[in-house]
Amino acid sequence: MARGETRGNGSKDLQTIRGEDKRPLVVGIGASAGGLEAFASFFSKMPADSGLAFLLVQHLDPDHKSILTELISRQTTMAVTEAVDDAPIRANAIFVIPPDATLTIADGRLRVERPAPPRRTRFPIDSLFTSLAENLGEGAVGIILSGTGSDGTLGVRAIKTHGGLALAQAGDDHAPLNGMPQSAAATGLVDDVLKVDDMPARLIEYARHMQGVAPLKDGDGARRDLDDHLATISALLRTAIGHDFGQYKRNTLARRVQRRMQVLQIESVPEFIERLRHDPPQLQLLFREFLIGVTQFFRDPEAFEALRVSGLAKLFEGGPETLEPIRIWVPACATGEEVYSIAILLSEEMERRGVARQVQIFGTDIDDVAVATARTACYPATMTGVSSERLERWFAPRGDGFSPIKPIREMCVFSVHSIIRDPPFSKLDLISCRNLMIYLDGGLQDKVLRCFHYALRPGRLLFLGPSEGLAHGSRLFSVIDKRHRIFERRQTDTPTRLPDFPSARIETPEPKPAPDDRIERNVRNALEKHSPAYVVVDDHYDVVRFSGGGIGRYLEPAGGPPSLNLFSLLLRTLRPVVRTAVQQVFGEGRSFVEDQISVRIDGASQAVKVIAEPLGGGQEKGRLCVIAFQALILPPGRAGKHANEPTDVAARDSELQAQLFAATTDLEAAREEAASAVEEQQSINEELQSSNEELETAKEEMQSINEELQTVNAELSNKNDQLMRSNSDLQNLLDSTDIATVFLDPELRVKGYTPAMTELFHLRDADRGRPLDEVVSRIAYGDLRQDVMTVLRDARTMEREVEIAHGGTTYIMRMRPYRTLDGVIDGVVITFVDISGRKAMEEALREHAAIVEFSQDALISLTVDGRIRSWNPGAERLFGYDAAQACGRNIVSLLGDAGVHERLMAQAKGGQIAGPVATTWGRRDGVKVDVEIAVMPIKASDGAIIALALSARGIAERIEAEKHRTLMVHELGHRVKNALAIVQAIAAQTFKTTPPEEFTATFSDRLAALAKTHDLLTREDCQAALLGDVIQAELAPYQNAAGAPRWTCEGPDVLLSAKILFALGMAFHELATNAAKYGAFSNPGGRVDVAWTQQSGEKGSRLKLDWVESGGPPVATPTRRGFGTKLISGCLEGDVVMNFDPSGLRVSIDTELPAPGTG
Repeated sequence: MARGETRGNGSKDLQTIRGEDKRPLVVGIGASAGGLEAFASFFSKMPADSGLAFLLVQHLDPDHKSILTELISRQTTMAVTEAVDDAPIRANAIFVIPPDATLTIADGRLRVERPAPPRRTRFPIDSLFTSLAENLGEGAVGIILSGTGSDGTLGVRAIKTHGGLALAQAGDDHAPLNGMPQSAAATGLVDDVLKVDDMPARLIEYARHMQGVAPLKDGDGARRDLDDHLATISALLRTAIGHDFGQYKRNTLARRVQRRMQVLQIESVPEFIERLRHDPPQLQLLFREFLIGVTQFFRDPEAFEALRVSGLAKLFEGGPETLEPIRIWVPACATGEEVYSIAILLSEEMERRGVARQVQIFGTDIDDVAVATARTACYPATMTGVSSERLERWFAPRGDGFSPIKPIREMCVFSVHSIIRDPPFSKLDLISCRNLMIYLDGGLQDKVLRCFHYALRPGRLLFLGPSEGLAHGSRLFSVIDKRHRIFERRQTDTPTRLPDFPSARIETPEPKPAPDDRIERNVRNALEKHSPAYVVVDDHYDVVRFSGGGIGRYLEPAGGPPSLNLFSLLLRTLRPVVRTAVQQVFGEGRSFVEDQISVRIDGASQAVKVIAEPLGGGQEKGRLCVIAFQALILPPGRAGKHANEPTDVAARDSELQAQLFAATTDLEAAREEAASAVEEQQSINEELQSSNEELETAKEEMQSINEELQTVNAELSNKNDQLMRSNSDLQNLLDSTDIATVFLDPELRVKGYTPAMTELFHLRDADRGRPLDEVVSRIAYGDLRQDVMTVLRDARTMEREVEIAHGGTTYIMRMRPYRTLDGVIDGVVITFVDISGRKAMEEALREHAAIVEFSQDALISLTVDGRIRSWNPGAERLFGYDAAQACGRNIVSLLGDAGVHERLMAQAKGGQIAGPVATTWGRRDGVKVDVEIAVMPIKASDGAIIALALSARGIAERIEAEKHRTLMVHELGHRVKNALAIVQAIAAQTFKTTPPEEFTATFSDRLAALAKTHDLLTREDCQAALLGDVIQAELAPYQNAAGAPRWTCEGPDVLLSAKILFALGMAFHELATNAAKYGAFSNPGGRVDVAWTQQSGEKGSRLKLDWVESGGPPVATPTRRGFGTKLISGCLEGDVVMNFDPSGLRVSIDTELPAPGTG
């Protein structure tokens, strides 16, 4: 911490930064596994004077100290400290999350919170990023580095919603685990996916650009410049992507455009437009920027609960429509959380009502990426808004997150759809369009509401966001829940016309009017010209129809936003009369007529007749009313009624309305006060009655208690006697027991003990009330106090094995909570049980069990009648049965050979050890196995035979070894005889063909070659050797100056019997010796190539071998056959062809091969 304070002297806190720059940048960096290397690389490239503040969050082991602070301190000169609660955020400083904590910010200061146990899965990166976004807006930067899972994904969404910058580590960077960066990038909201080494430069450029770009304000030059080009930008988006943002609110579009300009570091709007024109991917990114919105499951839970209580009941009302599916539309559904929320809400309601209805929920959005996410329906474990009960009931784990269960997903259908471009769905029961219309201007809102009215069934529901209303659609919908924006479709007298949709326009010919229709229309036009001016209003006083002609003479619209309210349109002098008229029509259902109302029109006084009629007939209260204004011509000098000047009438009207409002307010207050007084009087009266009844009850209870006390006294006397007897019994039990026991209070003081306890602790009666760990003990155990406190704290039993110091006696120490009869823990009871004898027996049993377990012999225990009681692994290996298959079965029925077994059993039952005897028993697989068995009796302490022990040893290998020994003796004699015959033949041939002075050397060489071949046999299996090994053994000495062989051998593995092996070995020796003397090996560049094949023959296989010499001196055909040729021809049953070509000797051998082991 001292290091951080020293380095931090030049840092500025966030409040100071706010004073100098209205948009400070705070960078949150999150990582998990593999993040240490990424952190170190990042800060090694980040300048120490960047002016940024860094908050680091890594998934840490909550029980171990983090080395992240120390690691980063080596890479930078910035102040690096562990985050502390309420510490100020300073520029050019790094704050690291401590273990087992959550790091956020609030009011420019750090917030470090420790989770309450038990620890559950937390998502600290999401928590930090969300708090940065909510507190700093565009000044928030979130970076996702290496790690697994999806922590940070929701935080990135929050940062982008509030206009911040989001970066993620590239997958090909040094990130051993890239699950977190990939999850964040998959949202489509990350501004850049970069290598860690490139991020610092990107941040510095972004910070520098942010310092030079001021926030947009209405009326300033930058805002006017942007407003002038918004239409061009919208046109580019409409052309490239097909979606028109021209009727979205300009403030929203302007902020999003400036956001993209900041990311691209472009300051001029025309330059930005040129970038859009020449870089089509930027249009996609701007489109995504416009679509950013926050969504989650059950967002605004109170509104969803209100929808369930106030709205869903209408969807389950009886009637013929109950056989039809419930149809719901969720436009602008984003990634589908709201769609699945409504599906879950409907499913819960159907379960609550015990009904089953088919449900179709259409989720639409213009963002194809969001729609694809909704279809996939896999949401990260960090999702919010879902209670643990709903998560368990309606979701299933999927990868690192959760997915709605199949019945919920089957209700929902998703598609790409534009609410302002494409026709709506029809015959709907509910439309949930929350937080979309706040981004639309008034004209587009009106079009959307008319579209919704058209799509809904009569009386069905519209569910809007908390900041949305029906300013443009009050005639179309009535309010069910104003606070939570739940509305009901109203039935209008004229059907709602569906707005034009560009993609749905179909050119159809105008129908020709019928002759009767033309007459009717002409009559209506003629009457319209001569009829009085009129308006038609609904019961909300909104105008639904104007007449043609002179209706404008009676209207005087008020200033401000346009409105269809009748009283904001009428001349002021007409308003009092018309107000009376419509109240009479809607309130009483009667017509209204008022003659000769004097009004001033166009500067002249005019008498007007006002007529109001209900449009449902005069006998019933209608929902519409027509008000007609008929101009009158009065005789000269006769003035109409109410011929006041407009100013006087308006003033009088305002005065009367004020008085009426005041009187109404006073009356309402008086009514409420009177009601309150009546309620108070009733409450006082009820309280007095209750008090009287309570006093009567108390009197009766006192009498009952007196009688109960007398009964209780008698019971206590009886229980006291029982307690004395119980204490006497308990004391005798403690005195007589051999188990050392001590009773401790919660402070570990001795309350009582048994006499046997004095052998372990030096206890006396004076030690009662003294802590046990202060009493001298013979027990070698130092954790007594700690374990006793654990038993008290956790209320559980604990066992320990302890020994007497220098005594060798072992005890089991059991510590149990001391519980009173009412279940209160009031101490600890400790007992010591001597287990020395048992321990010695257990060790002996373990030793014997180990011997049995690892014995290679089958060791089997039997009952006296021959049933198997135990079966060791040696028996399992020998006979193939495991213990579960063998135990309980009779050994004769399992393994066979009853005669031998019964004879051995009889001897063992007589108390003798029977065997060993060799016999043959059957394995589980049916194979017979040779075994040597013995049986011995197992006797009880009184000498009675209680069981039998059988041992069986497999002797198949021993029998085979004996057979092999016999065979080897025979083979040895055969081999010696053959070897002597070969030596004799070699000596005879050498004597005949070799001069006497060369005889010894030549004979010795040939005996050495014979020895090599014999050595091959003895190294292998004394039966055969490979042809390749024989040839290589003879050619190995012949190498060039570099040590490389001057020969090649190529051919398959051919196994030669002993008989032919000696012959070929001698032949190859002769060929190699002649090549060294006269042939290829006599020249430095000469070489020998040997190749052979093995083919099927009449008596077995057949060998074909070619010996080819090259590079030696010229050769000529000899005048007589040499030793080698005679040897090969004599020993091999085949053909030997020797071609003395001038380029080198060529030898071809074709001979039958006897099978190995046959000679």
